[in-house]
Amino acid sequence: MVTAAAATALMGAGQAFAGVGENLDSYYQDSVWAYSHGTNGAVAVADTAGDSHAVYTLYDRRNNSGLRLDNHDGNGSTKYSGMDTANYVSKVTACLNVQLNPDRCGADDRPNDDR
Repeated sequence: MVTAAAATALMGAGQAFAGVGENLDSYYQDSVWAYSHGTNGAVAVADTAGDSHAVYTLYDRRNNSGLRLDNHDGNGSTKYSGMDTANYVSKVTACLNVQLNPDRCGADDRPNDDR
């Protein structure tokens, strides 16, 4: 699993735009971690449990909403979106894809929400 420090290094550092630079983290139990750190130019979703369920993040960018990044690679894997610091990530939500049942999601994380 990628550590928070390594994730920040991978996603860049610095504060280029208003609303950028705050670490965004969303979790659902011990199954999924969705995050965007540093310049918030990319989002990542990590599968953190060996439970046979895929995971995904629902996320928004400065100019786009309702985006989704899936990770079907299993426990210990992380998927990354493309990098775009001008159209930075503004919300992340971690979700567990539960077959034949409603999916389960953690709380949203957005800049300046004091989470």
